Amino acid sequence: MRKRILVVDDDHELRSLIQALLEEEAYEVETAIDGVDAFEHLDHQWNAYDVILLDLTMPRLNGLQFLQKIQEHDPTLLRSIIALSANEEALQQSAGMGIGNTLSKPFDLDVLLALVGGVRGGSEK
Repeated sequence: MRKRILVVDDDHELRSLIQALLEEEAYEVETAIDGVDAFEHLDHQWNAYDVILLDLTMPRLNGLQFLQKIQEHDPTLLRSIIALSANEEALQQSAGMGIGNTLSKPFDLDVLLALVGGVRGGSEK
């Protein structure tokens, strides 16, 4: 079965680029514009995605706030998240919250693909 990926980023162009890249690699991809939208995707399906690519700096519910809510609900989901940000402090904070995979923007698309391929996410048993 193909990996299911949720791309959460408020930058439409970057979100579309990542989605196209991942779909070319045969991943099943859905997108969300911010943390609130991402939670709507997760609604009652906490293990629906193998990987969540999460921008840390977004309006409404930012990535760090999203991570706090995930920690409260099901901390095991943190292993499926790859945090993305141009803000090094935000990346360090996410690492302190248990995120093992972080990428500083701008990032190399090959590095992103390698990280996505290596994550053992929430729906894999």
